[in-house]
Formats: sequence, C-alpha cells, structure tokens
Amino acid sequence: MMNGRLISADNHIDMTYCPPDLWSDAAPAKWKGLVPRTDERDDGLHWIVDGTDQGMWNGVGPGFAKYEKGSFTHVDEMADLGFKWDYKRGAVSRPTTPDLRVKDLDADGVYAEIIYGCLRINEIISHHEIRDWVDTVYNDWVADFAKKADPNRVFPLALIPNVNPITAAAEVRRCAKMGLRGGELAFKGMALPLWHHDWDALWQASAECKFPVSFHSTGFKAVRAPDNPQMEKEYFTQWRLVRSALFQLDTMEVLVSILASGACERFPDFNFVLGESGVTWLPYVFDRLDTEYHDRARSLGFKMKPSDYFRRQGYVTYQQDKFLEPIVPLIGEDRIMWGSDYPHPDCLWPDSRRILGENLAGLSTTAQRKIVHDNVAALYNIT
Repeated sequence: MMNGRLISADNHIDMTYCPPDLWSDAAPAKWKGLVPRTDERDDGLHWIVDGTDQGMWNGVGPGFAKYEKGSFTHVDEMADLGFKWDYKRGAVSRPTTPDLRVKDLDADGVYAEIIYGCLRINEIISHHEIRDWVDTVYNDWVADFAKKADPNRVFPLALIPNVNPITAAAEVRRCAKMGLRGGELAFKGMALPLWHHDWDALWQASAECKFPVSFHSTGFKAVRAPDNPQMEKEYFTQWRLVRSALFQLDTMEVLVSILASGACERFPDFNFVLGESGVTWLPYVFDRLDTEYHDRARSLGFKMKPSDYFRRQGYVTYQQDKFLEPIVPLIGEDRIMWGSDYPHPDCLWPDSRRILGENLAGLSTTAQRKIVHDNVAALYNIT
C-alpha cells in the first residue's frame, strides 16, 4: 500500500458530465441551435454537437455511452460502489457535483487532482468561432466549479483554443489571471501543425504565465475501422480492443512535433505534458528522434539533442505500468507523474493506493514521492 500524500495528475470532467444547458443558455442569438446542447429523448438527455447525436448526457466516460452491465468490468465495480448513470434532467452527475467529487477523492486516498476537461470537444465542433467560444464558457464554469468543490484540492485545466495561436495565447493569459494553473490543447483538428512557428505565440504566453500546456491522448484517428454496421456489430469487441490498447500512443506524434518545432529551444520556461500517454515507449522514440535529427535535421541548430529538451521541459502522465521501474532512469524521475484517470472506465478509483504500492515497490522512496506527488505539485504550484 502506497503511503504519503497523492496528487493525481490526470483526472477528468468529460463533456457528458457538464451541465446540460451550459452552452445553450449562454449562447448569443445567432448561435442558438448551433452550440452544444441537450435534447430530451425517450431514454433521457442526449448531447447534440454540430447537429450530431453524440450520446447520453451523464453517460459513461468520454464516449457518452449508456451504462450496460458487463461492457466494462471496472465500470460494473464502480456501479457497485455507488456510481449511478441517470440520463434524466435533474439527475445527479457525480463527477460534477462538488461535494461528491471531493468525497470520491477521499475514497481513493487522493489529496488533490489535475482535471482534464471535455476531451475531443475541439475535434467535433467544426465552426471555429463557436469552438473558441465554447472553450471560454467551459473555462469560466470550471474555474467556478473548483471554488465550490475545494480550490486547494481541485485544479482544472483550461481548454485552450486550437485554431488561432493568437486567440490561444490570449485565453492562456485570461485563464492564468482567473487562477487556473495550466491548459489542455487538442492536437487533433488544429488549423496548423504543432511544429509550425505560428504557435510560438502560445508557447510564449505559456512560458510567461508559468502555464503548462498539456496534450491528452484521444486515440489514433487512423485505426482501421469496420467497413459497415454489420461488420462493426460482428467484430465490436475486437475493434474496441485494438482502439483501447493503442489509445495512449497517439501522443508520440505530439512529442516529436513539439521537440522538432524548436519550441523548447526558443522558450526554455515553456513546459508541456503528455497526458495519459504511458511511459515505457518513450526511450525508443527518443532514440529514433535523436538519430534522425543527427542524420537529417541538424540545420535546425538545436543546442541539445531533441530528447534532452524533454528531460528539461517535458512531463508524461501514466496510470499503471508494470514495466516502469527499469525505464525511469531513461526518462528521468523528475519527468513522470501518476494519474488515477477518475472517473473513466479504466480508472484506478478507488484502489489507487494499492495499485501504486504494487507498481512502484521497486523504486526508491524519493522516486516514488516525486512520481505520485512532488513533480505535479511543483509543475502546477500546488502547496
């Protein structure tokens, strides 16, 4: 059993759990019906985004799914421990009810949490101006939510607009003034690739505001999908296994793009986080990137090997990894942060302490403390 204070560097408030009228009530008249909204159906409220039914309000995890016993083993365990997924207006959404969220931290033995918000929302809204507005509305709401829950324990990340770098930089500065400690940038659906220098406006704002930019895995877009509904039905379990097993690895592209961009060279106070990405694949990518830089990209003029910039400015979060121990020296124990992933289907809640005790048993007490507390506390200035 893990002792000491834990801070989860990767928890969530998914769009499915947001107040059903968060955006529709605040929308200007010209956007009524265009912003994310909920519609009442026979089985409850459904989220409608860009005219598409995304699934249930208060559904399971980021996928807006109905709870179906037997679909996820751990979700069944969460249901046995008091989680309820009720889709009717006025029902309790546990992750966004302040006192219940704090009780769930206590049940897991976790002191504080960093919260990623609304995964994929900036991928599924096509109208760029609406997308930016949706981000600011969420940021205002979640800053208030943290105050109601416990501002000393609940630390949401801002949604950073991912179309215009100048707009993104302005929102970083606004959110930093509101007291938010960092932000999340959706790397899918960006108007410009991460390695484009126009993003320097964002990296500069991040560095000036001590506002780390996080990139959370959302799964490979290019995973081969079923050809038709019949194939999906027949091979659903296999397809889901492929997607879920590869889910965390899409931030390989983020890592290489950020380092190739030279952002860390130009902005040494800029920090970035690979959220829910796992750890043990990193040395291979470091070796490939350093080798290819030496062979064909030295004209970029970096003062260090690309991988060394990660060891100076990058961080990675993980849930559990039984192969972690021998890899830590290759990454750096100062660069790794643990997260419980609450309340996702594969989260560790409420067994985080037991699982950490098993996974980290071979590491020194100092390394354990850094991974489960010190690194995230220092990055986000949690005292």
